[in-house]
Amino acid sequence: MHVHIAFAGKEPDPTLNTIKAIPKAIDRVVILYGRSDDGAYERTAETLARRLGEMGYPCESSAIRPFVFLDIVDTIYGVYERYSEEGSTTFSVDITSGTNLMSAAACNTAFFMDADVYYIMDQRRFRDRPLEELLVTIPSPRIPDARRLGGLSLDMLRFVAEEQDKGFEVCNADIARRFGMKPQAVMYHVGRLVDAGVVELKDAHTPKGEVDKRRKAIGIRREGRFVLRWT
Repeated sequence: MHVHIAFAGKEPDPTLNTIKAIPKAIDRVVILYGRSDDGAYERTAETLARRLGEMGYPCESSAIRPFVFLDIVDTIYGVYERYSEEGSTTFSVDITSGTNLMSAAACNTAFFMDADVYYIMDQRRFRDRPLEELLVTIPSPRIPDARRLGGLSLDMLRFVAEEQDKGFEVCNADIARRFGMKPQAVMYHVGRLVDAGVVELKDAHTPKGEVDKRRKAIGIRREGRFVLRWT
């Protein structure tokens, strides 16, 4: 199942063009619209729902506060939680319409959803080009869902970051001492962090600075820093 999330702007066409240009088949569209005094974005959402229905897309819409970052994040993440429970669901996010803050919140949340992020250029400026060529895929790191990593794994990740910032190497034995765990349990959690892409295993060194072939050091990656800032 492919769930596509998009913001309703002042006009429906950019959102519709993105959906037409996306190469992957879409099974459901979720339209998010900002509340405004004149109700303009709600009307666009209603137009989108009608036209998408005519095109055969199941569609739903939800209101957000367009200048409240956490409200936007929580709404998008709520969509993710609801549909990810149904099994192998993939997600995509269209940031063409909406405020800059809405786009920023969508990009941040998309990292944790492992979602594709799209933007489509204004077709009125490139009338001679097909929609597929106007679609831009926004590259983003794949950040694991912090909630699914679990509290203990996050505590270990934080320990690795703190020790590394002090200039110390961290190995499995250091984690075992810090958390009072058996080596097998440490290996399991470190393996989860490696698989999630937030740490990497590097050469460890002896006190003299030589490579210690008996051990591996655990180094935090940029993605791990991002997770810690987020949590």
